Amino acid sequence: MMNPTTWVGAILGVCLLVTVPAASQEPAPAQQPAPQKTTFDVRTGATEHVDPAPPASEELAKQPQTPGATGDQQRHYYFAEAKTESPYHIYVPNNYDGKTKLPLIVALHGAGGYQNYFFQANYGMPDLMEKYGFIFVEPLGYDSFGGYGATNLPRVKYETDAKAPMYPINTRRPHWTPEEAQHITELSEKDVMNVLALVEKEYVVDISRVYLMGHSMGGSGTWYLGQKYADKWAGLGVMSGGFGFVDYPLQKLMGMPIIVTAGGRDTAVHGPQAQAEVARFKSVGLDVTYIEASYQTHMGNIPFNFPQVIEFLATHQRKPN
Repeated sequence: MMNPTTWVGAILGVCLLVTVPAASQEPAPAQQPAPQKTTFDVRTGATEHVDPAPPASEELAKQPQTPGATGDQQRHYYFAEAKTESPYHIYVPNNYDGKTKLPLIVALHGAGGYQNYFFQANYGMPDLMEKYGFIFVEPLGYDSFGGYGATNLPRVKYETDAKAPMYPINTRRPHWTPEEAQHITELSEKDVMNVLALVEKEYVVDISRVYLMGHSMGGSGTWYLGQKYADKWAGLGVMSGGFGFVDYPLQKLMGMPIIVTAGGRDTAVHGPQAQAEVARFKSVGLDVTYIEASYQTHMGNIPFNFPQVIEFLATHQRKPN
């Protein structure tokens, strides 16, 4: 099992860019690392990355961007529905030429995370994108606890161990009214789809190979947005999250390749939950691949299984119904 103290490091920088024509595909300047807090819960074996929050809207809007650039880029756009500047993080392979269509992965962070969640140094994301030729984009989802609209689907409440310690992230959850929560989750969903549209407009994307993945809360978001916009996705990747939806419209995902991963030591989403859901999905004919890492925790599932998820998406594509 990976030493939790190594689960440190993220790229959160301000792009110091000079605007050039989109057709040049110049590499974006190197991102400047930002400090990041990491906490480790010895009771649960859970490591929580606490990324710095994005700059305020006014400051974010001043940050320059290079249209059509390659490499690791912090980007932003004006989110009209929310009346704010919203960040997203994108990686474009260095061999992008502006002519060849590339597949795209939209990645959804877990609760409490921001747009840098999958950019941890030890996840190896840039090397994987270079290897498989993916554009990789991670929206904020409006709020770090926004949920991507997934709360619009009712959930089964699984029995939990009353003696189990609280997962660290739960101490930071906001206390919204039901009306506030509904408004925020709708904006969270909208932000994801806005960013998808922006990337498809700016880059030459193979729209037949656009994939959706997420971890924890982002896993729930993947199940929700996966079925709601099923015609947009070539495949789904769910890591440590998003099980127990009531009356989930499984038929919408027929022919969709799906990979699900879980950690055997996960105290937030237990392996048996994932196993039960995957068995249910397979019983109705869904194409689901399941990987459980016996000794991995909720966060440890990412560096352990992230390469397998990317490889799966690179080698699978939705079959015509």
